[in-house]
Amino acid sequence: MKFKGFLLLAVMAAVAAAWWPAAGSAAAFKGIVVASQRGTLLVASPAGLVRAASGHAAVGSRVVLSGGRAAVVGRATKARIRGIVVRRVGTTLFIASNRHLLALHTARVLADTTPTTPPAAPGTVVSAQVAISNGQLDEEDETEVGQVSGNTLAVQATVSAVAPGSVTLSVQGQTLTVPLPAGLTLPASLIGQTVTVNLSLAGSDNQGDDDQGDDDNGDSGGNGGGGGGGD
Repeated sequence: MKFKGFLLLAVMAAVAAAWWPAAGSAAAFKGIVVASQRGTLLVASPAGLVRAASGHAAVGSRVVLSGGRAAVVGRATKARIRGIVVRRVGTTLFIASNRHLLALHTARVLADTTPTTPPAAPGTVVSAQVAISNGQLDEEDETEVGQVSGNTLAVQATVSAVAPGSVTLSVQGQTLTVPLPAGLTLPASLIGQTVTVNLSLAGSDNQGDDDQGDDDNGDSGGNGGGGGGGD
């Protein structure tokens, strides 16, 4: 499985950081848990921007974030996620919101069926409504709302495997294999660690501004290079 149209520019192990850096803002933030890993939650706001917080809660939990920690206040069966299309692999759509990778399950298109509209290309900013069931995010609707203006995209994920010339990332139980620059092979010691990956959006039209929207700390949804980053 190749990561066509993208070039891995840099990979750095976040040795001192937990999975997805926790949000440090003291202001209360309400949202829905869309991913959970190693004591850290990814929480989508009503507008769809994702941010991280420390805590333990099931996917679909309604939470209030305060001081970077989450308190469960209810349950949801739907959520909205606003992010940048990274890659489609089969029926899985990988998107990045605020530098965090998410895997959305999409409906399978039959071979003899012509889609009414072409799928959004990598680099497209989308607003997706998802249904939440058994910890899985099933895409119900997707609207294109913009295009990233830069040519690189920084994302975070956990390494599940390395091979000569490639690295495989784990995203909510799905895997994404990314080619490395020619001649580069990563050490096996990176397996299980969180990494920051800088990607070049090769072949993207890059029209218009990034319509992702900023979070409380001015992050524009992962359209940038270098370094680990968080909320």
